[in-house]
This record gives sequence, C-alpha cells and structure tokens, in this order.
Amino acid sequence: MLMFYYAVARKLRPLQPLWLLLTVFSLCMQGYLIFLAPVALSQRWQLTTLLTFAFFLNIMLLIILFGQPTADTGANDFWSRLQFRIRYLFSCLLAWLVTGLFIVIIWLFLRIALGIVVRMVF
Repeated sequence: MLMFYYAVARKLRPLQPLWLLLTVFSLCMQGYLIFLAPVALSQRWQLTTLLTFAFFLNIMLLIILFGQPTADTGANDFWSRLQFRIRYLFSCLLAWLVTGLFIVIIWLFLRIALGIVVRMVF
C-alpha cells in the first residue's frame, strides 16, 4: 500500500498548486455558505462544500506525507534499525488513516448524490 501511495503522490506532486487552489476555493465557498448565503442555499450545499474541502485537504495530506519514500540507511546497529522500523510502522498507519478518510469521504459523497438524484427523479 505504501508503494501505491508513493506512486500516487509522485504523480500528483506537479499539480500541488492546483490542489492548494481548489482547497482554498472550497474553504472560501464554505465560509460564504456559513456567513453570507441565504439559509435555503446554505442548507442545500454546505455538506457538499465541506466534503469537497475534506477531499482536497486529504489529497494535499497524501502529497505531503508520501512525497518521499522512507529510505533504509542500511545501518547495522540496533537503534538505527529500530528507528527505521518505527518510521515504517507510522507510515503504514498513516496510509491506513488516509485510506479510511478517503472511504468515508467517498461514502458521504455517494449519500449526497443519492439524495440529489432521488429528489430529481421522484
């Protein structure tokens, strides 16, 4: 899983300014919906903009955390090997955390889309 995230982060890194711009734009839209928008508009789109912000923030997190693979120094002493294994363990835990966040965000997006489609059809 770590190799997958390293490859994805390497592919997404050139687009990092775009992801940052989209993250800031979705945050500004969320602020507009909270403070300035009419109540009906705010109730309809607030969760969608919040999930969009969370998705782009998760993409930025993926790029920052998995931009460079952890390299084994090849040291033979106990403490160096232990440090490398602890770093590797935390990288794996972060990969699972990012995966879980993506699953929750996609599930919530599907719930929103289902609510929109049901209202349009019925």
